[in-house]
Amino acid sequence: MTSTPPARTADTAAPGPAPRRLLAPDLSRGAMLLMIAAAYATVYAGSSFGADVSQLPLADRLTTFASALLLDNRAFPLFAILFGYWVARGTDRRSERDGSPRGAYIRLLRRAGALLLFGAVHAILVFPGEILSSYGIALLLVGWLLLLGSRALVVALCVLLAGSALVNTLLAIAMAYSAELDPAALAGVPGYSTVADWAGRILAYPVTLVFMVLGYPLLLLVVTGFLTGRLRLFEDVDRHRRTLRLLAALGVAVSVGGALPAALTSVGVLGAGWATTGLLNGLQILTGVAGGLGYASLFTLIGTRVERRPGRLARALAAMGSRSLTFYLLHSVLVAVILHPELIGVGAHVGPFGAVAVAAGVWVLGLLGASALERAGRPGPLDALMRRLVDGPPRRGAATAPR
Repeated sequence: MTSTPPARTADTAAPGPAPRRLLAPDLSRGAMLLMIAAAYATVYAGSSFGADVSQLPLADRLTTFASALLLDNRAFPLFAILFGYWVARGTDRRSERDGSPRGAYIRLLRRAGALLLFGAVHAILVFPGEILSSYGIALLLVGWLLLLGSRALVVALCVLLAGSALVNTLLAIAMAYSAELDPAALAGVPGYSTVADWAGRILAYPVTLVFMVLGYPLLLLVVTGFLTGRLRLFEDVDRHRRTLRLLAALGVAVSVGGALPAALTSVGVLGAGWATTGLLNGLQILTGVAGGLGYASLFTLIGTRVERRPGRLARALAAMGSRSLTFYLLHSVLVAVILHPELIGVGAHVGPFGAVAVAAGVWVLGLLGASALERAGRPGPLDALMRRLVDGPPRRGAATAPR
C-alpha cells in the first residue's frame, strides 16, 4: 500500500527536473480505497464476508450480493498486486543504481518493519482485520525473491498458486464450519470499554495476522506484483496494451464467475451446507487473484486514457491514490468512529447498505482532503512518515516530483 511509483522521489541526489508522475496507478489506488472502506464498513454492521443475509431487507441483500460479486476479496488483491509491483520497481531501480542488490534488500526490510509498526497500531486501536501488517510479513517471507531473476519468480508463482488453492480452500471450509456453530462469532469487532476488550484486541493481533497471510492468497498476490513489475506491465502501456486488455477482460470475467455462487448463497438464492459454502467461499477468494489483476489492468487502461485530459474527479482520485497510506488509515478511523457500537454507534442501526453509504461518504470527504493537500503541494503526513522511516531524512538536492 505504501509502495511508491518511480516518479515520486528520485533515487539520486543530483538536482534536476523531477520526472512526471504516472496518473494511472494513483487512479487505481484512489478508486480502490473506496472498495476497502466499504469492505471494512460492513463488518461494523455485523455482516462480514460469507455471512447469511437472506433475512435482511432487500437493499441490504442487494448490497451484500454486489459486494461478494465485485468487492469482497477483490480490493485486497488489487492493492496487494500494486504493492508488489512498486516494491519490485523500486528495488530493481535501486539495485541498478548501486550495482548491488544488498542496499535495496536492506531498504525492503526497513519497509517491512515500518509496515508492521503501522499495522500493529492500526489493528489494536482501530480494525483488527487490517492489511498493512500482512504486507510487512509478505515482504519478509518472499521479498528475497527480488534478488533473483524473473524465472525464479515464475517458479515461485506456480508453487504459491498450488499452495494457495489448497490452504485457502481448507481455511475457508473451516471458517464456514465455525460460522455454522456460532454465526455471531465471526461478525463485529472488539469493543473499547473494558480491560477484556483491550486484551482481546492485543491478543487477536498475531492470530489475525497469521490468518491474513495463510487464509488469503497474499504471497501469491505480492509475487504476481513482483513479476508484473519486472515486466513494467502497468507503466509501458503502449507495449503491453493487448496484454492489458486481455487481462482486464479475462480477469474480471473469471472474478465475477468465481464469485457468483458464493454471492447467490449469501443472499439465500442457493441453499448449501457449511462444507459447500466453504468450498464456494474458497473459490470466491481464489478467483479474487484474477479479479485483482483484471481490475489493475482495467484501471491502467482507463487511467492512460484519462491522463490525456484529466477532469476534477480524476485529479482528486490521483491525489488520494498518491497518498494512499494516509487516506487508507483515515478512512478506517472515520468508519470506525461513525459505525462502532461503542463510539457514535451508527453500525448498530444500519445493515450492509447503510454501512456502505457511510463508507462512501467518508471516501468523498477523503477526496476533498486529498485535493486540498494537492493544491497545497503537501504529501500525506503518514506517507511522508513512512518514507522517512524507510529512507531516512531527505537529502539536499533530491528531486521530488511536483504534486
